[in-house]
Amino acid sequence: MNPSSKLNSQPKVLDSPLLFTVRAMNKADAVNIVGLIRDSYGNSYFYKQFYDPGEIISANEKGYLTSVVAETNDGEIIGHMALLRTQEDYQVVEPVIAVVKTGFRNRGVLTELAEYLYIRRKPELFKEVTGIYIPPVTSHTFSQKQVYNSDFKDCGIWLGYLPDAEFQKLNTTHSQRISLVLTYLYVKQPKRIIIFPPQYHTDMIVKLFKNLGVSNITCRMPHRHLQNYLKSESIVKIKESLSLGQTIVKIVRPGRNIVDEIKAKLKELCSKDISVIHLYLSLNDPSTYYLAPEFEKLGFFFAGIMPGSACKDALILQYLNNATIDYTKISLVTDTAREILSYVVKQREIGLTEIKEVSKERS
Repeated sequence: MNPSSKLNSQPKVLDSPLLFTVRAMNKADAVNIVGLIRDSYGNSYFYKQFYDPGEIISANEKGYLTSVVAETNDGEIIGHMALLRTQEDYQVVEPVIAVVKTGFRNRGVLTELAEYLYIRRKPELFKEVTGIYIPPVTSHTFSQKQVYNSDFKDCGIWLGYLPDAEFQKLNTTHSQRISLVLTYLYVKQPKRIIIFPPQYHTDMIVKLFKNLGVSNITCRMPHRHLQNYLKSESIVKIKESLSLGQTIVKIVRPGRNIVDEIKAKLKELCSKDISVIHLYLSLNDPSTYYLAPEFEKLGFFFAGIMPGSACKDALILQYLNNATIDYTKISLVTDTAREILSYVVKQREIGLTEIKEVSKERS
């Protein structure tokens, strides 16, 4: 990143006499960015590494974080947002650390940061990127409204995904892990997708892809037995965070023992008191048609879809380990999000009922 680059950004004049410019971050901004995080979250922000200015600088220099800031004409840093990318999911990016200083909120700062960073989509920031995803919290609706204003669409609900956090000055109260609504915006809209969804989730999966703007969707049933689609060995990518109490498991290539592998991994994670586990399966792989029901027998349940991940067009299944969710504390803006929540809750309840029945039979 060129620290001195302002990328031709123009000052914005608001109704009140506030002038600010959105520009690329430079090293000197890092301390102020940490201050903005503390102003918004206190000490409760989920990604603790970004309380260190050096980590923010290093992440930008390595290219997996691309930060921009909002600066007043008096030189005060009043806002920050960044794009996060990983080697694992290089085709999707996530805007993170979207914070605005107290006293400057609800005055267009966050909107201009988003416009500059990903709505206008400068080509150099989106090489090989298929889409952008944002999972706003459901403990309040402010961030959801910002996302929908930028044309993001709903495609999942992640129950209890993050530990509790304090949102300063938003008057929210929490007594449980925070649920998220998954939203997505295609950078490159596919002309057609071919998927092999598990039969009983087909209607919802098609509805979610159409909600994202994909009109040509071909759903197929496998022509061969499951074993014909499995390789000798699995390729599974696992991202575990003890501090967040979560683990993401992505099945990039399923092997012949994949169900037993996931079962063993699930047992291990639960013994570590991991609260939430996400399992990604490729909807483009015929084996997913067969494997999803097997994983749901283990207690996983539907959580949504994620295009462009390491699993391509991914089906996301979720597992909650001793995490109680009060659904009445989940605040959603759109009818689609509410429909997804209803579906997710129903699938979870079905799974819990089936597990109880199996346990009774074994006892």
